[in-house]
Amino acid sequence: MAEPRTARTFDVEAEASLFGFDATPASATITPRTNAWRIGGAAAKFGGFAVIAPFVAVFPPHAVWLIGALLAGSFLARRHYVERFTLERVESSCPKCGATISTRPTRLLTPHPLPCDGCHHSSILRLPEGTLEEHAAS
Repeated sequence: MAEPRTARTFDVEAEASLFGFDATPASATITPRTNAWRIGGAAAKFGGFAVIAPFVAVFPPHAVWLIGALLAGSFLARRHYVERFTLERVESSCPKCGATISTRPTRLLTPHPLPCDGCHHSSILRLPEGTLEEHAAS
């Protein structure tokens, strides 16, 4: 389920580009994440796995399950912590085949790949210079 749109969520005009093809216009909705959201979510993920770690360590081989639970918690906590921006949606067409590109809410990468379901090529979402810096949350 999508998170409700907040005042901090912003729309930006961008472009989807693929080497050898003309770039197509794109509209992206991005949510900047605060430090409190990032740290709180990371702590909750790690804490949840730290709580279940002793319970899964009951099953042989004991140390493997304990270490696995703590590593999984660390991995998921780090993923949550590094998410400075969430890409809520993108409206664009593929530069190669013209098919509509659809995405689900995910961590915004720089550059962000946009896979096409039509031709199975990944174009790149290019945001205007300085867009993320001016909307960065503290």
